[in-house]
Amino acid sequence: MPARPPIALPDYQRIYQVAYSVLETSGIAVTHRACIFFASVGALLLRDHYKLRATISAGCMALMVDEAKANVVLYGREENGLFVSDEEAFHAWVECDGWLVDFMAPILGESLLAEGRDWQVPRRMLQKPLQRRKHDPRAIQQLGEFFLHHDSDLAERLLDKQTVQSKDLVRTCQAWFRRPPKRLPALMLADTHGPTRRLVLHAPSIDGVW
Repeated sequence: MPARPPIALPDYQRIYQVAYSVLETSGIAVTHRACIFFASVGALLLRDHYKLRATISAGCMALMVDEAKANVVLYGREENGLFVSDEEAFHAWVECDGWLVDFMAPILGESLLAEGRDWQVPRRMLQKPLQRRKHDPRAIQQLGEFFLHHDSDLAERLLDKQTVQSKDLVRTCQAWFRRPPKRLPALMLADTHGPTRRLVLHAPSIDGVW
């Protein structure tokens, strides 16, 4: 496994911002619940623009976001003492050369707020070596520690259910993306709630690293 994350912070931020901005402009989904979209865009751009071996994973995930309050975000659910995931309770992320790469991490706070949890979660990049994952969410004790369990069957089902419109938006991200510091080309996108508009980066900026 490489000693450094697959991509640097400016590249991570550009991928996250492109995915966020395209999805927000399209109006076809709730952005903070679109983890499959973010993972699909991230994996495609890592393969296409960086020539990295990136795959889409889905299943259970947990992350300590506040050590003082012992706040651990859990995607999935506990059932008979086990942590499981299904199409109603899951998260999707990218795995690349032995690393977890989650392009939705910067808007984790928005997702929690929508669920009624007013946790103060910073906007941070999430790239972690897979070998550091905990094998049970209950073993998480420190800030940034995480748990993952990939369900390949679930991932396949979720990807199969992607709509044609969603797949078109993934391709739009591919066409619009340029590696920083290059400028993004001018590109128009139809908004389902209004007229065709020019794509503009407007995602919240990242302020740190998990």
